[in-house]
Amino acid sequence: MKYFFSYIWAIVWGVIMLILLLLPPNELPDVRKYELFPGIDKVVHIGIFFVLAILLYWESAMKSQWKGNIWITIAKVVVSTVIFAFLTEEAQKHVSSRTADMYDIYADCIGIGMATFAFLLLYRKSKRVKK
Repeated sequence: MKYFFSYIWAIVWGVIMLILLLLPPNELPDVRKYELFPGIDKVVHIGIFFVLAILLYWESAMKSQWKGNIWITIAKVVVSTVIFAFLTEEAQKHVSSRTADMYDIYADCIGIGMATFAFLLLYRKSKRVKK
């Protein structure tokens, strides 16, 4: 149980993501007036998975006090978030008025990659500061 509490913010964000990604669109507020360009939903996917991965990286770093193996941390976060991306798209197939889109998974992976890059930069910087 203590393990899950060390990742509480990522878990909360994951639940929020599930609710938003699986809620039928007719139950969400009409946001078509905010569609600035076609494909804005892909930018949203990039953003929400970026936040999820960053939360997982941050909470993992705090748990290990920046002393954990960086590559094991990256592998765990990337694998778990990519699996989550595939599961959310698969779940959307089974929700009426939702469709699964392979490009959403690509966008999710871009967000995860951006978070991984940011984590690598922060990890390098934290190592230089501690020396």
